[in-house]
Amino acid sequence: MTHRKGTYIALIDYDSWGDRITIGFPMHFENEEAYVLETDENGCWTTFGAPINNLCTLDDENVFECLKQSTPFLSQNNTGNNFRLIPLNLNYGQSFCSIYRPSFTDKYLKYFSIPFQEGRPARDFYEDLPISVLNEYSNLLKQIEIIFDDLDTIFKVVSPHKNQYSVYGHAIRNVIMLACTELDSRMQHILINNAVKPNGKYFQMTDYYKLKEVLRLDEYSLSFYRYGDLEVYSPFNEWEQNNELIWYKAYNKVKHNREDKFTDANLYNAINGVIALCIIAIAQYGYRNDLWNERIGKVIRVEKEPLWDLEDFYLARPDKREYIHYSFPNYTRHTSKRGILAKEVLTLVNRPNSKKEDIISKLDELKEMIENDSPNKIGE
Repeated sequence: MTHRKGTYIALIDYDSWGDRITIGFPMHFENEEAYVLETDENGCWTTFGAPINNLCTLDDENVFECLKQSTPFLSQNNTGNNFRLIPLNLNYGQSFCSIYRPSFTDKYLKYFSIPFQEGRPARDFYEDLPISVLNEYSNLLKQIEIIFDDLDTIFKVVSPHKNQYSVYGHAIRNVIMLACTELDSRMQHILINNAVKPNGKYFQMTDYYKLKEVLRLDEYSLSFYRYGDLEVYSPFNEWEQNNELIWYKAYNKVKHNREDKFTDANLYNAINGVIALCIIAIAQYGYRNDLWNERIGKVIRVEKEPLWDLEDFYLARPDKREYIHYSFPNYTRHTSKRGILAKEVLTLVNRPNSKKEDIISKLDELKEMIENDSPNKIGE
């Protein structure tokens, strides 16, 4: 096999009293040495164990045999089988900038037992990293609380029921504006922190779309504890590349053209904007922390969240935390020659002095390009 490097989780399946139990422990491969990470008295991984030589180029089976010779709890229990090494996406102590991933829990660190659900670590196994930007996070939650208060005031006049989705008004518009403006700010913040620049002069929805897959935004569903007649909401569920979401499109309409688009300042769009902001907050910081529970957890219930693969987990290191820029996929929109030709045809048609033969020539050129089904991006 190829030369191993980086941090791995070593998994071993055991049969105990008829039950299958999967245990795991972290290992770090560096140069020609491998280290089994050890815990302190609190169960936190803080130090490397003694180096084990010549493991970096061995296959899984031979790594296991070498480990059994040097690790007491493995050598004393011979019932283990199906040993495998899972490479983590990030090394020990690393995490992506402003991007949530679950961390290994204290239960795991102390007892090594990993419960699985649908082939992935179960959600009750998740734990969040400590909040490193406490003031920033607290301000975000305070802003969400203010929006909740405004929404609750509306619900004292308009019954919080799905039959009222089309109700619109100034107070509802203000909730949309606050929620979506803050949402814009958070999405920009994540991209900037990961060294991502906008495709144009300013960040737009096509830039924000890069976050959908990275943050798994469409896999979150939230509901309100207080309002049982409302639904479960997944505001990013139907987000497709280069398309604005209905509620976000409504935000832009009522922001720029309130008089003509005032009916879009309705309860449905307001609720989805608020829930979307909550999802972004979770996708940045998680929700298994005291601040969330005190401020937002009493109002919002997380109905559904992503099931993360083991390799996605962060392995915390209390004495050191290194931030890594996520390698975002490139969704840069290219202007095609077909699109340029179509605009040229429209320009000629709308120009009073255009010659008929010029229009026909451009149309023939466009028709030929469409028939050949070749958009031909600029520069190709």
